[in-house]
Formats: sequence, structure tokens, C-alpha cells
Amino acid sequence: MRLLVAFALAGLLVSGSFARAQDEGFLGVQIEIRDGKIAVKETIKDSPAEKAGLKADDVILKIDDFKIKDNVEPADLEATVKEIVKHKPGDKVKIGIKRGDKDMTIDVTIGKRPPKE
Repeated sequence: MRLLVAFALAGLLVSGSFARAQDEGFLGVQIEIRDGKIAVKETIKDSPAEKAGLKADDVILKIDDFKIKDNVEPADLEATVKEIVKHKPGDKVKIGIKRGDKDMTIDVTIGKRPPKE
């Protein structure tokens, strides 16, 4: 099963409120469930994720102290999105990833959600 969620839109999908969504954090990646893991499908150009060095195919393992379980389901994907959007613009977040065979931690400063086009 391949699910795609754009963090850019996650606040709207999770909270259902545009006013609240603009106060929520923006990472700027599209993620999906791939082989039971949460993987980055792509980063949004000039987003905090791209600037911090997240790349397509990175597997997200952890967001600060929020550990992502080994065999994720759609509810886990939603919980991961909620974990990101609870941060405010300017917050610094540590994202644990697996890139190929290497585990890494990437520091990202959460951005402000861009205006709706």
C-alpha cells in the first residue's frame, strides 16, 4: 500500500481548520508508506526539509523523541504528520533517518506554512 501525504497540506487534513493550519509547523516533504516504513517521496523546493538536507528515499525513524515503529500502518503515518505540525515555526527538530545503510540525524528548523495559492 502506498500512501502519500504532503506535510505542506497536513495541517488542513489533520485539523480541518485553515486558521489553525497556518500556525502549525511546515516541514515541506511528501511522505509515503513504503515497505512498512515512512519514506520521503520528495522534498518541496526551498522548504525547511530541503534546506536541512532531507532527500527522497530517506526513511524517517524518529522525530525528536517520537519513535516511528517498524511496521507502520496508515494511523502511524497520520501520527507522524501530527508530530510535525504540532511544532511552531522556528522550532528546531531532530529527525532521525536511514539513508541507504547509514543512520543519520538531521536538524531542521520548522518553517512557516506558505500562503494557500
